[in-house]
Amino acid sequence: MKTSVKVVVGVVVAVAALSSAGAWYTGTQLEGVLHTAIDDANHQIKSSLSGFDGSVTLELLSLDRHVFSSTAHYRVNIKSAKLGKGNENIELLFVDNVEHGPLPWSRLKTLNLLPVMAASNYEIEKNSVTDKWFAMTNGAAPVKGHTNIGYDRSTEGTLELLPLNIESTNGTFKFSGVNLGVQASANAEKVKIVGTLDDIQAKVLSEQGPISFAIHGLSFNTGGTKGASGFYLGHSDFKIVKSDFQVDDKPPVQFKNFVNTSLVQEEGGNLSAQVTYDIDMISYGGKDIGAAQMLWKLNNFDVAATQSLYTIYQQKVQPQQQAAALAGQPLKLQLSDADQAQIDAGLAKLLTAKPHIELEKLSLKTVNGESHISVAADLNNPGALDQPLPDLVNKMLTQLDARLLVSKPMIKDLATQLAAINGQTDPQIIEQQAQGASETVGGVAVMSQLAKVEGDNVVSNLHYANGTADFNGQKMTGMQFASLIASKFSAMTGTGQ
Repeated sequence: MKTSVKVVVGVVVAVAALSSAGAWYTGTQLEGVLHTAIDDANHQIKSSLSGFDGSVTLELLSLDRHVFSSTAHYRVNIKSAKLGKGNENIELLFVDNVEHGPLPWSRLKTLNLLPVMAASNYEIEKNSVTDKWFAMTNGAAPVKGHTNIGYDRSTEGTLELLPLNIESTNGTFKFSGVNLGVQASANAEKVKIVGTLDDIQAKVLSEQGPISFAIHGLSFNTGGTKGASGFYLGHSDFKIVKSDFQVDDKPPVQFKNFVNTSLVQEEGGNLSAQVTYDIDMISYGGKDIGAAQMLWKLNNFDVAATQSLYTIYQQKVQPQQQAAALAGQPLKLQLSDADQAQIDAGLAKLLTAKPHIELEKLSLKTVNGESHISVAADLNNPGALDQPLPDLVNKMLTQLDARLLVSKPMIKDLATQLAAINGQTDPQIIEQQAQGASETVGGVAVMSQLAKVEGDNVVSNLHYANGTADFNGQKMTGMQFASLIASKFSAMTGTGQ
């Protein structure tokens, strides 16, 4: 045998021996790793479902350990009275073929030689809860995934939900399936989730008639690094290529290229965030209306106060909101003295940080014009919350800037489209109605003294600081401004005396 061949054979034997020893060692450590992972998962689930009337828990039922692989069985218990009669306690079963590291066969055969502790290949099992689901997928496991577990307890893997097609007397539901990619460091300090969903279509019956909606081309990329606040910091985005919505025989509404992006940061004990919503085109009744955009900015939100208020919202407010919605009744919030004290303390701490809230832009853009509004407010701790309202507002609201711009050409575009949707076909009549609508907006603005006409735009500006409001060049106190707006609103709606 040639020396080179002997060397190769020797290396192969050595790698095989080391892999066998490593696989055996991994097998002895696997149960402890799984229990730790399950404990972490249950902690994360409990935190994320705070306010949910029920519970979701994961448990390891059994682990059959071998040299190169092990078979684990898990159970997910979902308990909630709101799942409906007979579904208060749902059990989902999963089987997991765990390949031991450092070189699991599923990685080795793709020449991925980076060592890992284990490679998990799991899928949902058939039981009384999921048998109908299996029938819809011709016996294939409707949920399955693969996860690599690193020696540093980091994980990386994929999750797949197979397509579904449900038809019943109450409607239909078609689902193209979901593919997720998940990465997480130990203790989920860093998380990244990416996913795609090609198509969802549904049609359900309601008191208003059949309601149908469809979503096409959904994708998202989210996650981040967990900050001291417990919130995940970083960038995320969510996209939908096209979505449709229609109630009975009403004109359908369509959104094209919806994009939501957000950036959350934390510095010096304060949170800041930027959130953007963009829609390339809104269509109504088959007619293109225009593009819309909304931009938010939040700064100086105290981390501890934000976390405290968010927690009490999840635990106390949200469950009552859900119960009222299910009962079809208005919300009558019930809070204990301790709850109210926690809210007051959290609000005071939040306002002490001088938070800034800004709707940077809310706009609608048509072919010939764009209208938009912006509002920015700086807040402060006013002290006692039971003081007279004018004093409370004056101390809490340190500065407010607002601007409204309505484009008369945009109003004309909207009126033109509305006339066409309503069946008007005479171009001359459509032009007259559209021009009349455009001029009416300007006329109402001048008559009400709530705005001014500047060229093709109707504009209104407000600046408030130190108890003084500057409204379209007129200076007055905050109370005078509030009275002015109230009187104008009463006159316009006919509610005044």
